[in-house]
Amino acid sequence: QAGLSIGAIQETQAALYRQLEAVAEADRALVEVLTSAHAATLDGVRRLDAIAAEIDRAVDNQAAIGLDTTTGAREFGKFLLAKQHEILAVVSAARELDTAKVAVLQKLRQHYSAPPAAG
Repeated sequence: QAGLSIGAIQETQAALYRQLEAVAEADRALVEVLTSAHAATLDGVRRLDAIAAEIDRAVDNQAAIGLDTTTGAREFGKFLLAKQHEILAVVSAARELDTAKVAVLQKLRQHYSAPPAAG
């Protein structure tokens, strides 16, 4: 008997449809991963820019802060230490996000690898 039966063709079509649906779902998940990573990156950059601006303003206003006094210098040191903690929090959050997104991307990888060659 030459060719495939109607049933075999329908099974093949159904398998292809399931494969297409799996890839489409992976595409949706990939878009979510990339979109959220991009948004988090922009937020981190904004936070770091804000911290930098605060430090710049403080440096520009040294006279008002009283850096030439012991108390002023001590308070400025506390301010810089607080800014360092804020920077570390931004970097730590970025690392945690990176770890989470890598795990998701590794799971999605299987949907994008080439199927084994028929032989």
